[in-house]
Amino acid sequence: MKKVKFSLFFLLSVFGLCAQSPILVLEAENADSIHSPARVKSGDGFSNGKYVGGNDRGSYLFFHNVKMEKAGTYEFKTYFNCNGVRRFTVKGNNYPEVECTVNGTAKWGTPPAETAKVLIYLAAGTNTIKITPYPTTSGGPNLDKFEILETSESPLPVPQEGFPITLEAEYAHLYGDLKVKNLEGMSNGRYVGDFNNKNNSYLQFTCVDIPEEGPYELKIFTNDPTGRPLDIQINNYAKTYINVNKSEGKWDQLPTAETSVLIWLDKGLNTISFTESCRYDGPNIDKIEIHETDQTMEKPDIEKPYPESCKEIDEYKISFMGSSVCYGTGATNDYGYAYIYTDLLKQRKQENIGKDWTTSNISIGGNTTQMVLDRWERDLLRDCGRYVFYGLSLGNERNNGTQTDQAAKNYEKGMKQLIRQADSVGIVPVMASNYANGGFNESDYEILKNLNLTIQQWEVPSVNMLGAVDDGAGRWVKAIESDGAHPNSDGHREMSYAIVPSLFDALDAGKTIPQRQESTAYALGKASATQHIEFVPENIVHPFTLSFEVKASSAGTLASFETENGTGNIKIDENGNIVYESPSDGQITSTTSANDEWLCISLTHYYAWGMTQLYVNGVKCGELSEKLVATKFALGGSNAPDKADYRQLFFWRSGMNDKEIAAVAEGKMLRSSLEIYAPLSNESPLLNLAQSTNTLALVENTTSGIASLKERCMLFSPNPVKQGERVNAGCSGIFEIYSVNGMLLDRQTLRNESETISTDALTAGTYVIHSNDTGKIGLLVIY
Repeated sequence: MKKVKFSLFFLLSVFGLCAQSPILVLEAENADSIHSPARVKSGDGFSNGKYVGGNDRGSYLFFHNVKMEKAGTYEFKTYFNCNGVRRFTVKGNNYPEVECTVNGTAKWGTPPAETAKVLIYLAAGTNTIKITPYPTTSGGPNLDKFEILETSESPLPVPQEGFPITLEAEYAHLYGDLKVKNLEGMSNGRYVGDFNNKNNSYLQFTCVDIPEEGPYELKIFTNDPTGRPLDIQINNYAKTYINVNKSEGKWDQLPTAETSVLIWLDKGLNTISFTESCRYDGPNIDKIEIHETDQTMEKPDIEKPYPESCKEIDEYKISFMGSSVCYGTGATNDYGYAYIYTDLLKQRKQENIGKDWTTSNISIGGNTTQMVLDRWERDLLRDCGRYVFYGLSLGNERNNGTQTDQAAKNYEKGMKQLIRQADSVGIVPVMASNYANGGFNESDYEILKNLNLTIQQWEVPSVNMLGAVDDGAGRWVKAIESDGAHPNSDGHREMSYAIVPSLFDALDAGKTIPQRQESTAYALGKASATQHIEFVPENIVHPFTLSFEVKASSAGTLASFETENGTGNIKIDENGNIVYESPSDGQITSTTSANDEWLCISLTHYYAWGMTQLYVNGVKCGELSEKLVATKFALGGSNAPDKADYRQLFFWRSGMNDKEIAAVAEGKMLRSSLEIYAPLSNESPLLNLAQSTNTLALVENTTSGIASLKERCMLFSPNPVKQGERVNAGCSGIFEIYSVNGMLLDRQTLRNESETISTDALTAGTYVIHSNDTGKIGLLVIY
């Protein structure tokens, strides 16, 4: 059957027609479904004082019950707000989508709303209308309201009713690496490709309206000369595994191949997801069709039996879910690390450096991973937050006499399932690693360290709790112990310091899990550099680990940090040895010489334990008993060696044991409590890939290793910034915008300080901005 197409020729985004009364007004905030990340926001000057913002990937608005007296073509008028070009689609019932492109001229979130008009076809009686950001753009505009009006324009072709229902792949929600590509001859002239299994690619159709439950034939049209597998999931039913039929010809060419599979659909709205097999990439997908069938099948089992969902998800709520330590047991009034960290978030909000976060604590003493899994739906889903912080322990997994090695396996299996379940419903998981226990012996400690090292490398935000409270043997430092299973108030405070203060702000801004990058080196030797690199931790630091790679040969200071009692230095002495000089007068001298070869130098400090250790190339050189409160760190300076090249700068808010330090020296990426990770490439030395909003600065050298913070680093506002919004640079001139790989992407001229930088031509990501006039460099994060 010939398929009806609506192209931009049918959109007729006409402005200024004669005013008429609308048949129906649909307020965006009153949509029956507002799917995250879209959310209702308040704004004076918008209709009813509200609008829907955050219309980014995965979001949609859905109206279930749009009643029309007669069938026909109608004008669909959208009241929107944005700055720059945005695209979205309007879908009535199961008819083909209508695309709409708008070019807003107002500031984001600032009325009055502008309007755009398209033509849509609606049936007599009850209709559904779905508004979705087009997947190849950065997102849709803010949406204020919609009006349905009569039109004198030429009527659209009457779309096909009933079956088959055709769903074009390019209008699905696309995740991972999936991209819309053009190819003449494909349905609608487009298809979806780059189905990469390494980046969790999947394609999802939502709100597929079916009149009756039962079996249906699903036909998928693909381009794949190899016949790759796909997992198909309908709603929450168990997945169906298929191999698509091989297509003739080569990749990205016609013709497509057709593959049929029997599926079960519910009456009403359905979700259909296509995921690549865990072992292979997926095929190119052109479209799918849903046909009625005489074949029979039993209703499949539910894969994930969810309870009733929340009416609205709180985008800035963190649910702490774990056992007794996460609850706060051992601290006065149970004011544990979750409570202390919540106070920090409130303080950051008051200082206008963080979002308005709220938290809840649904932890239960004695819980294991399995116990949390058993109550996960009842307690977490009903808590209606966007984020979950899992705080569980290896100690509880040993309950009932389970041996520690088996307990570690149970913990790892359970935590992976908890992370998967959160991901599957759009909850962002964060986890604490395992911490101390008064009953651990030497063998237990080795298992504990190995387990935490594994967690450090998972691609999930995590916190190194052990490094905050370890006595060097896996037990609590006595001064911070309440009992064998719990820290006291001081111990909880040490654990709270290990959580990156801006972690959730970075996650909200879309900052992804950092990956270790090979980089060129950045020269900070005093013979060629007049500046050094500085950073200031975001909050009070007790335990910490500083690590970097350096190539130098002559004597001089490689790195330094400030404390109230003086400056600590990592140096090359006159004999060529690596030396740590403590601000408390002690020192550690390595037997490793700097000989113009790359060295990995790591300094780790355990505040509660009162211990500092120096490592070179993963080998411990010695230790000092001391307590440090570092306030600022620097690489290079006026006392640096004549020649010194740096790369791979890390700063963790926790102490790190021998296994972790060795892994860093081997080139592994450890992420727990990571506040700074700067590859230190020559192109963008100030780039911080860690999930924090902290920044580095290039500072003029003074007579000391650490200068005052007269930063040559540019500060932007807002930063991070939503794509399409404008950015204040605080000065005029010519600004060059580079990718983190050093590619020049844009050049803009600001004639005075009141003019702002446009982000319309940029997608979500991290950018380096260079001012030609001042020589300053700044980092801008767009989400």
